[in-house]
Amino acid sequence: MRVSKNNLIFLSLLFLEGGCVDNSLTPIKDPPADGAPQIQVEPSPVDFGVVPAGEALAQVVTLSSVGDVTLNVTAMQIGLGRETFSLLEPLPGSYEPGASTELTITYTSDGSETTGDLQILSNDPANPNLRVPLLAGAETITDTGDTADTAPPLLSAPVAVCSVDPAEVLAIHEAADWIGNSSYDTDGGSIIDYEWTLVSSPPGATAGMPAGSANRRGFSPDVAGEYVGELVVFDNDGLASDPCYATLTATAGDGLWVEMFWTYSGDDMDLHLLDDGGTLATDSDCYYANCTWGSLNWGGSGTTDDPILDLDDIPGTGPENINIDSPARGTYAVYVHDYPGSVYNGSNDVTVNVYFAGRLVWTDTRNINAEGCYEPFVEVTVPGGSTTSLGGACR
Repeated sequence: MRVSKNNLIFLSLLFLEGGCVDNSLTPIKDPPADGAPQIQVEPSPVDFGVVPAGEALAQVVTLSSVGDVTLNVTAMQIGLGRETFSLLEPLPGSYEPGASTELTITYTSDGSETTGDLQILSNDPANPNLRVPLLAGAETITDTGDTADTAPPLLSAPVAVCSVDPAEVLAIHEAADWIGNSSYDTDGGSIIDYEWTLVSSPPGATAGMPAGSANRRGFSPDVAGEYVGELVVFDNDGLASDPCYATLTATAGDGLWVEMFWTYSGDDMDLHLLDDGGTLATDSDCYYANCTWGSLNWGGSGTTDDPILDLDDIPGTGPENINIDSPARGTYAVYVHDYPGSVYNGSNDVTVNVYFAGRLVWTDTRNINAEGCYEPFVEVTVPGGSTTSLGGACR
C-alpha cells in the first residue's frame, strides 16, 4: 500500500574461532529513564586520500561516549573492504560518559579507489550497529613518454568542495540542497562535470539525489537518519577529483513518529496507528482511508494532537509514515495490514520504527505472510514514550 516500513534488523557480524560468522539479531532496548548512551566516532568518514600502490597508511579515529549513561561496546570489526583495511586492535568494553579511546585503522593500497566500513556494535539506541565509512582514492599515473627531450608538465587533479544546506532537516516536511559550486581546478582550468551520488541512506529510504549540476536542490529525505552525499568533479583535462562527502541528518520531530517499510514490492502493506482504546478501521484508527495528510480529530481542540499519514505507498516497498506533533496522554497501538489482492502474495519482512521526542524508542522487523492480516506490532505510552511489544495472532 504506501508507507515506509523501517524495521531495523541489527546484524552482528562477529568472527568466531574457525573462521565462522555468527549472524545474530540484536534488538534495541529502551534506554534507561535517566538518560541514554550515545556513541561518537571522529572522523567519519575516514578518508585515507591517495596512497601509492604497495604502500600502507595508518589513521587514528577516536571513539567517545557522549551520552548520559555508560556506553557498552560489545564488538567492532572491519566489515566491507577487509582485503585492504585492517583494525589494529578492537577495543570493546564499557565507556563512562566523557570517556574515549583511540582506534588505529591501516590501509594497504593496491592503487585503486577503495571503500569499506568499520562496524561497531553498542547499546546506543540511535546507532546500535554504527558503520563508519572508510575511503581511499585511486592513484593517478600520467604517462609522459620516454623519448621527448623535455617532459611535459604534470597535470593536477581538480578539488571537489561540497556541503549540504541546511545540515539538519525534519524528514518528509523539509528539504536540503547539496552544494558543490565552490569546487575548483588547481591548474587554472575549468570544472566541466559535477557527479553527485547518494552513497549512504537509512534503511527503507527511497529518496534519490536530485538532478542538476554543481548544486542539487530540493532533496527531501523520507526516513529519519543520516544521508551521505558524494561529489566528484572533472576538469577540462579529463582528470577527476578525490571524492568529497557531506552528511545530512533527517530528524523525526519532537512528537510521536512511526515509520514502516518492507522488502518486496508489489505487496501492499498499510500502516495503522490506533488512538488510546481505539478500534481498527474506524476514526480512532489513522490509516490510508481517513488520515492522509490529516483529517481526524483526536485529543483536545486544535490539530497538533491529531495524527497525519504523511506517506502512503502501494506498489513499492514504502516508506509509510504517521506522526503526531503533540500527542495527547494515552496508549497508542501500531498495526500493519497486509492488504489483500496484492500482486505479490509471498512472505515479506516488514520493519517498523517508532520515535518519541526525536529519539528512536522501538524498532523491529517481522515476517508477514497472510493476506488480509492485521499484525499488532507495539504499544507506545504518552507521556514518556515507553513501549510494549505486541504479539499474537493476526486480526
